[in-house]
Amino acid sequence: MSGGAGGGGTGTRTPRTTGGGVVVDPRMRWRRIQVRRDEGRRRLRRLTTALALLVAVVAAVAATRSPLLDVDRVTVSGAERTGDDEVRRAAAVEPGTPLISVDTGAVAERVERLPWVGSARVSRRWPSTLEIRVTERAPVAVVQVTEDRAAIVDAEGWVLAIEERAPDEEVPEGERLVLTGISGRVAEGERLDEAARDALDLAVALEERLPGVVASVSTDLEAELVAGGVVRFGSTEHLDDKVTALKTVLDEVDTSCMEVLDVRVPGSPALTRNQMCS
Repeated sequence: MSGGAGGGGTGTRTPRTTGGGVVVDPRMRWRRIQVRRDEGRRRLRRLTTALALLVAVVAAVAATRSPLLDVDRVTVSGAERTGDDEVRRAAAVEPGTPLISVDTGAVAERVERLPWVGSARVSRRWPSTLEIRVTERAPVAVVQVTEDRAAIVDAEGWVLAIEERAPDEEVPEGERLVLTGISGRVAEGERLDEAARDALDLAVALEERLPGVVASVSTDLEAELVAGGVVRFGSTEHLDDKVTALKTVLDEVDTSCMEVLDVRVPGSPALTRNQMCS
């Protein structure tokens, strides 16, 4: 009878005893097993995710290093005076270079070292094109270096080019105003010295306000007019007022036989005529 009662159909689980004599509830044991299984599943998921990410990274790197994504073309725009081939040589990007590995900033810096180039913008065009957009400097004046060689300069004093050119040769607009009295070094790709900067500032102001009126500007800050006569500015102080005074005299006063127009005091310009002129 007692044996039948111990194994009867009550539905209860008999607690197990551990080796140390501690009774363990079967439900706790079952919970521990479940926890271990869950931890195993989580570790497996993390490992699977990590492997998937690794495979994706390897695939992406392999794709970017594929010959299909190498540089096949280097296109250039805006290099009218520089020339496309010269820009490509300065860029120094060899065909077959992986497009992803091109340092666009370094390429732009190399291109911007060219005398005519004011700025360069470099961008990738997938799958295989490197695009270089150039903005060139604008010439404003020339320096007659020798009798037959002239240096073209921009508004900041950069020497853009030195070309063979006679003083009386017809030249493009923007290269007609001559700077005289320049005694410092004049070299392509370099900047005029400080002694020439005031003359250049005056030349730029005159060309902006009175295009085609002035033939040359000297480092003494005297401007020779195309129609004849010299304008004395003295300094670049109150330059806008001085240019306005010059423009007013040219618009309102008979300047025939003019020898010197002194605008050093812009409120009281003084005109001197050539007495030998009839």
